[in-house]
Amino acid sequence: MSRFIVLAGPTLDRALGLVRLGLLSANPSSVRKLERGECSASTALVESIRNSAETPPELKLLLDPRASEPVHLYVPNMRDAHRGRIVCHVLGQTYPAGSFFELCPYVLVPSWKLYFLVRCRSMPVLSDRLMLGMELCGTYSHVVVGNRLSAAFYGKAHRDAEGKLACSWKAPRISPALTLSDIEGYLAEAAGITGVKRARECARHLREGSASPGESVLALMATLPCALGGYGFRDMQLNPKLPVPKEKRHLTRFDSFHPDGFLRQLATDLEYESGAFHTSKRAIARDKARRNDIQALGIEVKDVTWEMLSHLDSLDLLFEQLLDKERSLGLDPTGRHRRAVHNPNHRAQRRIRLQELLPPWPYEA
Repeated sequence: MSRFIVLAGPTLDRALGLVRLGLLSANPSSVRKLERGECSASTALVESIRNSAETPPELKLLLDPRASEPVHLYVPNMRDAHRGRIVCHVLGQTYPAGSFFELCPYVLVPSWKLYFLVRCRSMPVLSDRLMLGMELCGTYSHVVVGNRLSAAFYGKAHRDAEGKLACSWKAPRISPALTLSDIEGYLAEAAGITGVKRARECARHLREGSASPGESVLALMATLPCALGGYGFRDMQLNPKLPVPKEKRHLTRFDSFHPDGFLRQLATDLEYESGAFHTSKRAIARDKARRNDIQALGIEVKDVTWEMLSHLDSLDLLFEQLLDKERSLGLDPTGRHRRAVHNPNHRAQRRIRLQELLPPWPYEA
């Protein structure tokens, strides 16, 4: 039987971060099932893989036990663990077909679907699981997947002249690693595996299409149920394609638009204006023209800045305006939604949720 090493823990996070940013290629066609006896953490096997000409340089660095960070690998059980600079994690259970794919010969990583499940299992706080899921279903990534302490990137990364990681800001946004249907289908197959309950709890609140961490925070605060610290506007879509009706094509510059956060019932677009992309003169002029085009379609546009997003009082005022619009349109005839938002216990939960979703230092992304 061939033996493989299976990346785990922080080594896995870093490897998949490089995959998403285009710095490390993966072979998605190699998705497979792994028998427990096939994985090993043998130091001799790790060393032979590091010395192989088929192993990419970036992966060789991650597998170097002499580096500052130890190597984390899965093993079938702790009897097969090898100590030293290799940290072993027990694989534990047999996972469905399609749970692993190859980075290079004899090196496997969990597929994105299993990765989501494994990370949810290790994250007790719902907010952390939500931000991970929004990233995997979005078009942005971090240098280390799911780690909000690492720099945020929105396009393909590259190495500069000194070999340091840099970002090509004008590059196309990266493709989502997962869709909600991917997650739902895999969790159905993985019923009974440890962590599925947490993953399902998270998945039911995710939205696809977020283009930045700021958009993710805004979407989660808008759509989460009031009892979980949100405002309960469940119909928000992120960056959906809105075709311009033929009879209004003469009013706009383009034949379709992608509003940041679209509330279809309220015909309202919440535009997230990050400091990183919307403060130059050119960006301001572009945003104003885009705003005029969207409003010409009968859609109200409300700007949301990082300053507003990071202060609960500002968010409360924004969503109070949306509640008033909802009432005026007859969409909340009994006032049930407004009462839920105004519930003091729910507002206390919102304060906690917002602080958990925001990154641990001030930034605009």
